[in-house]
Amino acid sequence: MRPPNVLHKTIHRSVSIALILCLLTAFVPPCFGRLANEGKRGLHLYSIDHILRLDEEEIDLCTAALVLSRDWGTRQTLLRYRDRVDQMAEDILRLLEKKHLPADARALVVINEYLFDKEAFKTVDTADDPEDLFLHSVIDNKRGYCLSLSILYLSIAERLDMPMYGVVVPGHFFVRYDDGRNRYNIETTSKGGSASDNHYSEKFNPPTGQDSLYLRNLSKIETLGCFFNNLGNSYDTVGDLEQARTALERAVTINPSLAEAHTNLGNIYLKQGFANDAIDQYLLALKIIRTDPKTYSNLGNAYARLGYYNQAVAQYQNALRLDRDFAEAYQNLANAYIQLGYMDKALVELQYANRLHPNDATILSQFGDVYRHSKDYQKAIDSYSRALRLAPDMAGSRVNLGFCYLDSNQVETAMQEFLAVLDTNPVQSSAYFGLAQCYNRKNMSQEEIQAYQVVLQIDPGMIAAMQNLGNAYIKLQKNDEAVELYIRAIQQEPNAAGLRYNLGVAYTNLEKYEQAAEQYGFAVQLNPQMASAYNGMAISYYMLKQYDKARENVKMAQQLGYTVQKELLDALKK
Repeated sequence: MRPPNVLHKTIHRSVSIALILCLLTAFVPPCFGRLANEGKRGLHLYSIDHILRLDEEEIDLCTAALVLSRDWGTRQTLLRYRDRVDQMAEDILRLLEKKHLPADARALVVINEYLFDKEAFKTVDTADDPEDLFLHSVIDNKRGYCLSLSILYLSIAERLDMPMYGVVVPGHFFVRYDDGRNRYNIETTSKGGSASDNHYSEKFNPPTGQDSLYLRNLSKIETLGCFFNNLGNSYDTVGDLEQARTALERAVTINPSLAEAHTNLGNIYLKQGFANDAIDQYLLALKIIRTDPKTYSNLGNAYARLGYYNQAVAQYQNALRLDRDFAEAYQNLANAYIQLGYMDKALVELQYANRLHPNDATILSQFGDVYRHSKDYQKAIDSYSRALRLAPDMAGSRVNLGFCYLDSNQVETAMQEFLAVLDTNPVQSSAYFGLAQCYNRKNMSQEEIQAYQVVLQIDPGMIAAMQNLGNAYIKLQKNDEAVELYIRAIQQEPNAAGLRYNLGVAYTNLEKYEQAAEQYGFAVQLNPQMASAYNGMAISYYMLKQYDKARENVKMAQQLGYTVQKELLDALKK
């Protein structure tokens, strides 16, 4: 969640100028000389860890921001950009001298004119380019968003020895001049316009309280904590989750009451598969700000990842109570209902989402998921086909379409869909999995085996592929190969009754009756209604000459409705 770039249109630079000129009447003669940041230890440190250990007055914000630019990977030298910031500060000092103005609140007008008129720094329309965060890019491109432009503004003010601070509200960042008598909020996304604290309170609804980080003057380290939050998002955007995690963990350490940092860190944990850690971060964020629908929805995603679908439903509903137009929350809620088997409820939620976004391919594909689970294959096919007309590259939807054709016995058409996916996505394991099932239907055992082998090369941990490949081996009487696959699968999922049963069958075919009886026994412990496993145990015990146990298991199989072989029944009568 990145901050918006342009504040409400009621902010005007003219208001800022009028306030400053009207309220400040005392004249203080300008005093010019060296830049105010000269001599700070922070100018000579090039490790962010060392910078963060400095006392506040020794930190040079510009240097710290440029160190993070260097870590991002800019090839330009830090000193080049710092010299450019120094030059801008010196230019402003000369303008102040020319106008006979001191470096106090009256200098804000000069700074605004210099940055936004003379130098033409501007605001980006959307904050979706990671480069727009970094000070070196802001200087090179003369563009940025609220936080990055504020870092530049604060770096210049620091060199002018002006009492200026970063200020954060949920989803936004701005600059404040505060000398203890005069206080002005400066909007870098509105060419230096000013707005009152009340404006920010009404628009962004920041949490209040003695421990709140929001709407107060931040220290330089706290400002860097906000930067680390956005830095984490930047690394996330380019797919470097480890760097994103490092930046966001630092953000929450520096600013533990910054809700956005907890939410963003939770998002990274969830992407890395640490759902419980993600939940902890989302709950911390909601403890700070209880009215963020996206955080509730993300919390629901974390519960869903753990299989806690009822808890997920509750969080998606919380999100929708706060934002009735939150299409993604409707979609997430529908997915949770699908997992719970509530297809009618899932359809209702998708209809809400579809009203908001009638031509969204992902929503249409989700309709297909619901119809497929309901075994209404024709409606599922229609939904997936509509989705693919809008977004032909949705491989997952095309794979699901193929399975719908397969489930409705249109095997050739299913094969065409799976092969179409593989033409553009040759490592799509689910397409090979579907293709293998098509070969199974066509009794093409060798082709089926080859397809499952490809699946396991791409996704070695796919249990369903191991099981099905084992079944294919049994069909060809390759029982040793089948045993090896079932054991691999059981190592990952030891409580799967079907796998235990299949392993028992393979051992039976190999005449390893003790091992077979053991696996059938595991199967009925896991699923006491598995009649075929009782029958398998009966055969195994008969072959081991344990006739009483064989009769006992025959009885259990018959009670569950299984038709026991006449030969076994006749043999046990003797």
